[in-house]
Amino acid sequence: MAWTPAWSTKISAPVASLTAGRGWCVVGHERRLTLLSDDGAHRWTHDLLFTPHNVVAAGAHLGVLAAHGFTVHRFEDGTPVNEGRAVSRGFSSLLARPGGGWLASGREGDLHLFTKEGRGRSRAARAPVRGLLGWLDRDQVIVHDQDGCLRLVHVGSGEDLATFGEESWTWVSSLERDGLLLRGADGLLHRGVPGSSGWDRLDRLESEVLEPTAAARMSGGWVLLELDGRIIMAPEGDMVHEGTVMSDPVLLLAGDGDETLFGASRDGLLRSWYGGERERIEREARRALVADGRRAADWAQRRRRFDAAMEAEERADWSTAALHYEALGRKEDVERVRRLGGDVDD
Repeated sequence: MAWTPAWSTKISAPVASLTAGRGWCVVGHERRLTLLSDDGAHRWTHDLLFTPHNVVAAGAHLGVLAAHGFTVHRFEDGTPVNEGRAVSRGFSSLLARPGGGWLASGREGDLHLFTKEGRGRSRAARAPVRGLLGWLDRDQVIVHDQDGCLRLVHVGSGEDLATFGEESWTWVSSLERDGLLLRGADGLLHRGVPGSSGWDRLDRLESEVLEPTAAARMSGGWVLLELDGRIIMAPEGDMVHEGTVMSDPVLLLAGDGDETLFGASRDGLLRSWYGGERERIEREARRALVADGRRAADWAQRRRRFDAAMEAEERADWSTAALHYEALGRKEDVERVRRLGGDVDD
């Protein structure tokens, strides 16, 4: 899939989080939440007490992690549903729960379940995790543990139900519709499909040694953000964004799951790229705008020539008037002014 830069805009720094869906993206920055349309139009900004480091969308709500707290906000305007919940040292990772509700992992450990409005429901004792990756069902979540292994955990009890091999993975993407991506200690990329008792499938991808920091599953495949700021297709390696060539490298990546990518720098530069069918439609629209502009410019130039011909007639400058009319293709007017000037016999 080809990707084309679509637009960019500047927001207040620092930027700490970025998430996206069909038609929108939400940025957590400078103690604020900002919602933009996927064409870059600003929809709302809501002020917070702290800069949000993780934002997750679920229907009409946004789950927000900021400082030591978790709050739920209305998607339509960013206002909070309630005062939220805080724990010592805060939360590290957040998932929207299938069927409604939220799951957050504490920095000091434990798994915290919340209702969809953000009210505490239960807490399960569990060692700290690197990240919450996704769900097998409403009560079983896949976690990336501190030792690098992936495990299936029951969210109600915190009990480990399965371990996905003995490999220690240095980086893992979120769980998407066709599985997840994993980076081994050798820097090579794998694609895994987890099941209830272990891997249903685990394949090594043909790719260069990579250092991904984020990934987005799009309609045409996976897109990776590399440590150096490059954005590439995986595993093909096709370039989307050059990264360090730019003076303000992309450090956060999100996608709508289809054909719109978003990237943000810490300093507040937000970019978007269009791919696939949307890229083609936007390209044709730009060509149409250019063509319309050319037609408008041609019309304006022809109008100026016509006015100049009329002024030349008023001055009885028949030869100049004839030149302008000839450029306009007005043969009858050319002959008329030449007759007036005596250049054509009746």
